Amino acid sequence: MFANGSQVHTGLGFIGLKVNRPPLQKRVKVEFQDDKGAKYTLAVEGKVSREKVLKILDLMELVEGNASMQPPEADGSTTFGKLQKIIEEAYAGREFSSADIARDYEEQQGEHVALSTVSTYLSRLSERGMLKRQKFGNSWVYRTIYLQSDQLPSR
Repeated sequence: MFANGSQVHTGLGFIGLKVNRPPLQKRVKVEFQDDKGAKYTLAVEGKVSREKVLKILDLMELVEGNASMQPPEADGSTTFGKLQKIIEEAYAGREFSSADIARDYEEQQGEHVALSTVSTYLSRLSERGMLKRQKFGNSWVYRTIYLQSDQLPSR
């Protein structure tokens, strides 16, 4: 088989041949072992983006049970603790906005909380690495980046 752009010599001269090859498939494979000795292999093949690789690394940290990613216990006596508890109980593994949390807070606590207060707390949790924050239009969407062991899917 001729490489792309190969030339063939004939009695009349050179003829350029175009050989159409499919683009090379990208593959990323991550292997790791948790602290209990279980071995894991995560692989992605095809259109691999930086974001997909970062998601694999997030999953790896999740499975390893990285202690730094575990949230501190929510103190139910403070507004911050109450908001954190709502996130842990209702939004583990799901996306949410500050408006979602403010609405749930007001329904559960029976008192008003300013949207700016909720936004500030969510921003701080994101800075501490406990939430992932992504711009969506002109607002922010959050998701937890850890799951408790009882929230992991069973096989």
